[in-house]
Amino acid sequence: MFMAGKWRGILRILLWLALGAVIGVAFGFLVGWVIWPIEFTEADPTVLEESYQRDYTIMIAAAYELDGDLVLARRRLASLGAGDSEDWLMTVTVDHILSQGDEGEIRQLAGLAGDLGLSSPLMAPYMTAPADGADSGQEPGGDQ
Repeated sequence: MFMAGKWRGILRILLWLALGAVIGVAFGFLVGWVIWPIEFTEADPTVLEESYQRDYTIMIAAAYELDGDLVLARRRLASLGAGDSEDWLMTVTVDHILSQGDEGEIRQLAGLAGDLGLSSPLMAPYMTAPADGADSGQEPGGDQ
């Protein structure tokens, strides 16, 4: 009888420890994900993964198309921390062209690159304005 009581006591302690661990982990997730989640704000673009840096470069070109502020666009490109920001822009632009990315994004990238004095034969078709109706979603001659 003494042995059975001893095992029962050990089992009871282990169950309480397991229950405490489960409750502790659940409380930790509740606090960390719901009550006090980590929020990254004003993070430095240099910490972004390369694919996100490419997306950020496309956003820089889009912002430049809207505001026309070349100095700000240069500063934003430099904030990526890629040694030569103009070389980075050319790489992203050419890669986007070769991967047949969105034509609007390619035009924005090529426009920014052109205004920075960069050029590539691949960019030439995207340096001109799009044909009439290309951005409106209408078929040519679809004025019905």
